[in-house]
Amino acid sequence: MNIGRNVTVIRLESGRLVIHSTATFTETDIGEIRKLGEPGWLVEGMVDHDTFSGEGRKAFPEVFFLAPEGFQTRVDFAVGSLDTPPAEWLPELEVIRIDGAPKMAESVLLHHPSGTLVVCDLLFHFPEPASLWAKILLRLALGREIAPGFSKRLKIVIEDRRAFGASLEKVMALPIQRIVPGHGEVLDREAKKRAGRLFAKAGFV
Repeated sequence: MNIGRNVTVIRLESGRLVIHSTATFTETDIGEIRKLGEPGWLVEGMVDHDTFSGEGRKAFPEVFFLAPEGFQTRVDFAVGSLDTPPAEWLPELEVIRIDGAPKMAESVLLHHPSGTLVVCDLLFHFPEPASLWAKILLRLALGREIAPGFSKRLKIVIEDRRAFGASLEKVMALPIQRIVPGHGEVLDREAKKRAGRLFAKAGFV
């Protein structure tokens, strides 16, 4: 099942772009992104989000590539650590590391001016599955809640529930207005409230 991949482009006040998540960029995609500003950074927010990292590197060969610790072992090009984000990002863009699940090692980004939280697999949002079969598969992967939903796989790889929960508490304290998931649709209606309810049902906040 193809669940898609969302690419989020954040333009800082400097005019430089942070491109979160890579994809099979076409020449048209590359041109449209460059119209928005000067590409400055490619970001993968979790260790196993490397599916299209090679394509992203080829599309924007001149920019810095940042990812969590451990991502470097997945690729054959240089990667900087997302744990020490560029000073130029502050105070507009904040990185919050999700502790307790080192196999995924996700970090989320909050764009403060818009209140937009950008995540990879921390939550999914599929309000209208394309078919009954898609809905069945999503429920197998996420459980009864799919809009938004919490991955069963993520639950399995959590090694320290207390640390994971503390990280989610930190995230939910942020001034979130909308959430862009790595897969699915943008969550822009009561995003913080609905995410908090999902995490509470999962037993973490």
